[in-house]
Amino acid sequence: MLSLLVANSVRLMQTSLTRQAQANMAQIAPLLNASLAAPLIQRDYETLGDILRESRHKDGVAYLVLFDNDHRIVAAEGWETGQPLPAIDTSLNDDDEDSLNRFDTEIPIRLAGQTYGHLRFGVSTEFFSLSRRLLLKQSILIVLAEVGLSIILLALLGYWLTRHLKMLTKGAEEVASGDFNITLPVHSDDEIGRLTTAFNFMTANIRADIQALRAGGELQLRYLMAAEQEHARLDSLLSAMNIGILFVSPENQVVYLNPAFLQIWRIRGETAGLIGKPLDDPIFSAAPQIPDPDGLAGLLSLGRGNPEGRIEIETDTGCIITQQNYPVRAHDGHLVGYLALYEDITQERHAARQLIYLAERDSLTGLYNRHRFQEELGRMMDEARRREVQGALLFFDLDEFKYINDTFGHNAGDTILMRVAGDVGALVRRHETFSRLGGDEFAILMPNSSEKEAQDLADQVVRAIAQIPFAFEGQQLRLTSSLGIAYYPQHAATAEELIAHADAAMYQAKEAGKNAWRVYREDLDASRAMIQRLSWNERIDHALENHLLELHFQGIYHAGDCTLSHLEALVRMKDKDQPGRLLMPASFIPIAEKTGKILDIDRWVIRTAIAQLAASPQVPSIAVNISGRSFDEPSLPDHIADLLREHGVAPQRLLVELTETAAVSDMQDAQRFIDALRHTGCRVCLDDFGSGFASFAYLKHIHVDILKIDGIFIRDLPRDRDNQLFVKAIVDVARGMGKITVAEFVEDQEILDMLKSFGVDQVQGYHLDKPCAAHPALFGSHAARLP
Repeated sequence: MLSLLVANSVRLMQTSLTRQAQANMAQIAPLLNASLAAPLIQRDYETLGDILRESRHKDGVAYLVLFDNDHRIVAAEGWETGQPLPAIDTSLNDDDEDSLNRFDTEIPIRLAGQTYGHLRFGVSTEFFSLSRRLLLKQSILIVLAEVGLSIILLALLGYWLTRHLKMLTKGAEEVASGDFNITLPVHSDDEIGRLTTAFNFMTANIRADIQALRAGGELQLRYLMAAEQEHARLDSLLSAMNIGILFVSPENQVVYLNPAFLQIWRIRGETAGLIGKPLDDPIFSAAPQIPDPDGLAGLLSLGRGNPEGRIEIETDTGCIITQQNYPVRAHDGHLVGYLALYEDITQERHAARQLIYLAERDSLTGLYNRHRFQEELGRMMDEARRREVQGALLFFDLDEFKYINDTFGHNAGDTILMRVAGDVGALVRRHETFSRLGGDEFAILMPNSSEKEAQDLADQVVRAIAQIPFAFEGQQLRLTSSLGIAYYPQHAATAEELIAHADAAMYQAKEAGKNAWRVYREDLDASRAMIQRLSWNERIDHALENHLLELHFQGIYHAGDCTLSHLEALVRMKDKDQPGRLLMPASFIPIAEKTGKILDIDRWVIRTAIAQLAASPQVPSIAVNISGRSFDEPSLPDHIADLLREHGVAPQRLLVELTETAAVSDMQDAQRFIDALRHTGCRVCLDDFGSGFASFAYLKHIHVDILKIDGIFIRDLPRDRDNQLFVKAIVDVARGMGKITVAEFVEDQEILDMLKSFGVDQVQGYHLDKPCAAHPALFGSHAARLP
């Protein structure tokens, strides 16, 4: 009976140990599977070896051998790979010698339901065998020592042992079911107690490992999500760019490209479908935009051969595309590929060319404007001096063109100007320069030409213009011109002199009866008027250089209550010979317009007025007069904006006045100039309104803020009914178009009262105040100076 009890105790112990070993291996298997699956898939053999070495030192593992799906050994620890592996044990009771000390088994390595390999490993059972033998020895000793008490002692021992083994068995079953949060109480220090302690230690390690795996998995998941989000943002950004992006490997295989790249080169296909293709693939070489016979690969080679990595490509379709190459290297310096950026600059290049064209061309006729004419004139004279050859300047205008404009309207005048530009332009040779200087004035530069060539061309020009048909209301009218010729260096040493002498020759042709041409003759130019003109030109230069210009200010008042609206700046010149004498604009402005000095005067007036606005913040605004020649200065509005910013003056405080005659004689240039001024924030006034024949017809095309009625309609207003009707009409039209009206030359109360009754908004004249340098408004007094 005692033997049966001992045998039963051994059996129970064997059963418990077997379950514990099975539970242990059941826990080891998923941990090994979890830790080996990812590196096995990634073929990270170094990591697999590290995991096997670490696993062998835990949980009594004797050896580990990892196979892939092709049954090749991927990694091994604790076993010679050349030796055959032991047979797989089915239980701990196998009788072979190895099974007494080790349990051999095999598990599949799976991830997401797919098997990637197998792991063979052996778990040492020496501890279990030792425990079994020790228990058997103790039982035999008890039998021998206490035979008499064997039944009682064996019963107590069996109870004691089975009670603890049952606790261990239950704990092992809970662990096997996946509950690792279990800790068994330790009741003794014997083998069962030590086994319980080992069991608790094992479950704690498993629990810690599982928590670490979970934390690592969550961290990897967060990193993966963040990387995917960043990739999505970057892909959206690159896809939205107008710059084409191409990244290729060192072997010229496409790694990345964005939709803009396909659009620029007109390549058909989706970006995803082109990744991985070589650049010599037909889908790239067939793109119609790629001019290089070697396709994209050839273009990239050209870019790499350029020291700056940048080339411009002109396609067969006329597009201009820039390519910028960048080699891409890893942190260790080795080349990982090439980045190429492509941008279609066709529109920008065309816009730049158009800006250059507009800056140097007359908008109506397409001829060179005055600015480009001045440049070409200087270039011709420099070339003539260097090569010691002769040049000629032909200067002509249309006879009675102002009459045509005023009688038949500016549309008819524009048509004639364009016809003159076309017919005369056909006579001008390629190396000669044909320009429209403004209004009906034209000039032809003839570098390196003889006197006979210049005179022949002059005769052809006069005859060609005389043959231009012009009919009105069934009547055929004759168009004529007057042309003057001046030679360099015979007639002038400077550009200004050459222009003045060609202009003088043109007037000599007019005095000869018009419809003619004349070569400049000094004897005919010795008139007092011409001497005075040249003298005035010198005096203007002297005044500009020696600060002899000054501004006088006259108030412009609200008609209703005669309070100050703004000031008008009027330029005066100090006489260099009589310092106390002031010269009126009529003495020097016409000469300045002829010689081009008016542009310098305009800039001085603008600069001085803006400085005065900065010094007198109490002044609402100041109006300045600008010559029609300024239309040829496209940079003037930007210059005005720079001065306003420099002095800290609000643009609304500067009002720019342009004469109606200048505006409507060069409508397109004038409107472009006015739009540029208004874009800076300045207001624009059309001065002398009503002096032109077609004022009302053109008013809707000129976007100004203020209309200043010409004084010829105001001086005799109470006694001239026609003028009254005209002023009323101007006021009604201006009010309907949202424009302010100003009446100048208000010289008595009767005129002022009549203008009020007509609804004129603002008034100006000697009845209110006279121009002076120290206007009271500059010093804080805004009161109207009424009698």
